[in-house]
Amino acid sequence: RSTLFPYTTLFRSLELINLLVSSRYLVGRKMLRERAISFLQAHRLDAVIVDVHIVGRTKIKMLNEQIGHQGTTDVLSFPQYDSQEENFSLPPGVPRHLGDIVISFPEAIKQARKRGKLVDEQLWVYLEHGLLHLLGYHHEDDAQKTTIIPQKPLKF
Repeated sequence: RSTLFPYTTLFRSLELINLLVSSRYLVGRKMLRERAISFLQAHRLDAVIVDVHIVGRTKIKMLNEQIGHQGTTDVLSFPQYDSQEENFSLPPGVPRHLGDIVISFPEAIKQARKRGKLVDEQLWVYLEHGLLHLLGYHHEDDAQKTTIIPQKPLKF
């Protein structure tokens, strides 16, 4: 055990999903967190952290425009690592921050109504989509926003 990181044993097999939700949105946090953890485990990832922000139209529009796109969107992901770059090693047991996912709650409501789903189910669709992006999967082009293909997934 390292004296520099005396608490590293606390992080073994930890998948930390931080759900940051505006207080006015009712969200099934437990379901989303459990599904995200299962997803990460299925991709053989443990000791990782993902921050998920569920926001309104104004915030998602502002973020989308800051990265050079027009208007609102349903989900944005901001990976901590680029699959094309060499990843650096962390001390054993220290969780790796995969990145941030920002989901539009109003867009989830709209799409859930359109598809006859629960809002939480639509939020999961967006969260899963964002997780795939954090793992290094990307769209072939902007016209195929719903199809994600593997390019060079991250390997830790």
